[in-house]
Amino acid sequence: MNALVIPTNSAERLAEFLEAWAPWPWDRIIVIQDAPTADLTIPGALREAAEQRLEVHAWDDIDAVIPDPSVISRQDSAIRSFGFWRAWATGAEIIFTLDDDCYPCGEGFVEAHRDNLYRTPAWQSSVPGMRVRGLPYRNAGVLRDVHVSMGLWRGVPDVDAVSTLAGRDEPLGAVRTRVMPAAQYFPLSGMNVAFRREVACLMYFPPMGLGRPFRRFDDIWGGLTLQRVCRHLGYAITCGDPVVDHRRASDPFVNLEKEAPGIAANEHVWETVDAVPLTGTTPHACMVELGTALAAEEGYLGDWGRGILGWCRMFESAPVTAPVAP
Repeated sequence: MNALVIPTNSAERLAEFLEAWAPWPWDRIIVIQDAPTADLTIPGALREAAEQRLEVHAWDDIDAVIPDPSVISRQDSAIRSFGFWRAWATGAEIIFTLDDDCYPCGEGFVEAHRDNLYRTPAWQSSVPGMRVRGLPYRNAGVLRDVHVSMGLWRGVPDVDAVSTLAGRDEPLGAVRTRVMPAAQYFPLSGMNVAFRREVACLMYFPPMGLGRPFRRFDDIWGGLTLQRVCRHLGYAITCGDPVVDHRRASDPFVNLEKEAPGIAANEHVWETVDAVPLTGTTPHACMVELGTALAAEEGYLGDWGRGILGWCRMFESAPVTAPVAP
C-alpha cells in the first residue's frame, strides 16, 4: 500500500489539487488541514473515490490522537509530519508527500519515485549524459539502500523569497536523477518526496509556525536530521525525477517576513546537527540520539530536541486503525 500526505490551509485549492490528480495513483490520501477543525468539500465526481481512500485531519484530530500535541506544528507546512506518522501507523509501505500547489507534469509519478527507491542503478557515468569507457552495458546492478526520493519541479522553482524578489528564480533545466553525495548536505524540499516506511521516524519536520520563532525552514532542517542519520546508516537519497508542475500559491513578500528569522540561524544550525555522535543501528535509535543531544541545548534547539523525542515515542506504540472518513 502507498499513501500520499498533503498539508493545506485552503479547502478550495485542495479541491483543485484532487481534481487535477484524478484518477488518484495512491491507495490512500491523508489530508492534514492546517485549521482547528476539518472543512473540506469533495468535488462531486470524486466523492465515491474519497469514501474509500481519503481521510482528513485537523488540529482537533491531532489533539485527540497523540499524547503531546505540541510535537506537531500549526500554521506551517511542518504540520504534514502528523500525516507521515498516520501513513506509517496504517501500514503504508511507501509514503509520498506533495504541496497543494503541485500538479501533474506528465505520467508515471508514483512509478518514477518507486523506481528511485527500488531500481536505482549501482553504476552511473562519470560524465552525465555521456557513455564513458568502462560503464557496464547490461549489468549495472541495483542499489539496495535508497530510502528517500526527492522529486523536482517545473513552473515556479522552490527558491527562497530573497531570490524570488531579486528575479533569480530561473526555470528548471534538464533533470537527471542522481544519488546525492552522503558527505554533503543539500536543501531537502518537502513539496515532492517519497520514502520507505522504514525511515518514517526520520521524517520529522521540526516545530515551526504558531508559537515558534521560525517558519518555512521545516523541510530544510528536517532534512538535516534525515541526512545525518542516513549518512550514518549508509542509506542513500536520490534527487531528480519525477517532476511536478509547481504553481506558486504564496506571496514572496509574506514569505520573506516568515523566512527572515531563520536565515541567520540556518548558517549554523546544521553544524550542531552534524556534530552529534551517532552509535545507533536503526533509524529510531539514531533519531532518539539526535533528539537527546539537541534537547540538551538552549532555546529553540532544545525545543526541537524535545519535539524529536516526543515524535519518536509516537513510533513506539502506534496502533493500526481504520481511516477517518472525510
